[in-house]
Amino acid sequence: MRATSFVLGACVALLLAGAAQAGVTLNSARVAGKDAVALGKFYEAAFGLKEVNRLTFPNGVELFLNFGDNVDGAKANAAAQIVIMQGDPAAKDAIAHLIFNVTDAAATAAAIKAAGGTLDREPMPFGNTGIVIGIAADPAGNRIELIQRPKR
Repeated sequence: MRATSFVLGACVALLLAGAAQAGVTLNSARVAGKDAVALGKFYEAAFGLKEVNRLTFPNGVELFLNFGDNVDGAKANAAAQIVIMQGDPAAKDAIAHLIFNVTDAAATAAAIKAAGGTLDREPMPFGNTGIVIGIAADPAGNRIELIQRPKR
């Protein structure tokens, strides 16, 4: 079942990458963690994201993270953000996950492990496509897919 979910997820991701509609972009990807602040530190350490906004609610915080050389650069980045909500990620969906394009899947996998995440599947070639795909999980159990496209 897990292999089927992975193949389905990978195929959907590849199909969507080639079928984007004009004017449609990813706004954000949201994950949950019982300790949103600690989970934010994981994403900062593993992927170099920077916190660009924080909302505080009676039941916890919601963090907004983005890529940039520094916090100001991340705030200026118009790309999709990662949003981390305080909550219980117990209701897992094998297909719902974050997808990151990476230039070195092995190095990113090592950074994930060093930051406290786990690997469900080490990065490996996806058929004869030249693409390398790995599957990981953050400390709260949210799934992460790594896609390394072939160098052109």
